[in-house]
Amino acid sequence: MLGIKTKLKKLFRNKNQSLVNKDKIIDLMITFKADEFGHECNTEKADLGYGWIHYGLLRQQKPKRVLCVGSRHGYIPAVFAQACKDNGFGTVDFVDAGFDLDDKGGWTGVGYWRTKKGRNCFNNFNLGNYITLFLTTTKKFSQRYPNQVYDYIYIDGDHSLKGVTSDFKLFWPKLNRNGYLVFHDICVKEDKPEGVYGVWKLWKKLEKEFKGIKINYLGSGLGIIQK
Repeated sequence: MLGIKTKLKKLFRNKNQSLVNKDKIIDLMITFKADEFGHECNTEKADLGYGWIHYGLLRQQKPKRVLCVGSRHGYIPAVFAQACKDNGFGTVDFVDAGFDLDDKGGWTGVGYWRTKKGRNCFNNFNLGNYITLFLTTTKKFSQRYPNQVYDYIYIDGDHSLKGVTSDFKLFWPKLNRNGYLVFHDICVKEDKPEGVYGVWKLWKKLEKEFKGIKINYLGSGLGIIQK
């Protein structure tokens, strides 16, 4: 029996030197249009970038409920849903207002979630059982589900200081003890056509108060705090 296992392991190593399925990763990244600059990832190399951090935390934490606020084409929420699927349980509430570039407060949104393609994209990748899209603002979502709590919360919606502070105040009370709250774009300080970024200002306060972890890699950055 040991001899068969040894042969199978050797065969697998010769066929695929990677620890993960590169074809599956590339397929996911292409399907959900991974933002290579914003998430420090590389589709050609099957490198999830910041996605590795989210995926690893979710696989280790085994959350029952995950909240994702904001995504242009669904890359990060898809990683969340895939992690839940690989865990064998857990669900993702994905909240996005569906704004596009012409909407006030659109923040690089492209109106994708208003389209039929956007609404069906997770089903088409066999992740529909692990994620639910809520096409609404965070304020309305919070009011609609006042008692919902989470083990992992990711905030990547309104990047203004007022907007991200509001999202923090809305969802921090809904995070379970030992849960993670993660901010995207904590290192973006320059003003851009889509608006004046203020996530970094909020993070500067929270990092000291909660002894948060800052992940940069010279890019947009992630900020992680554990409750």
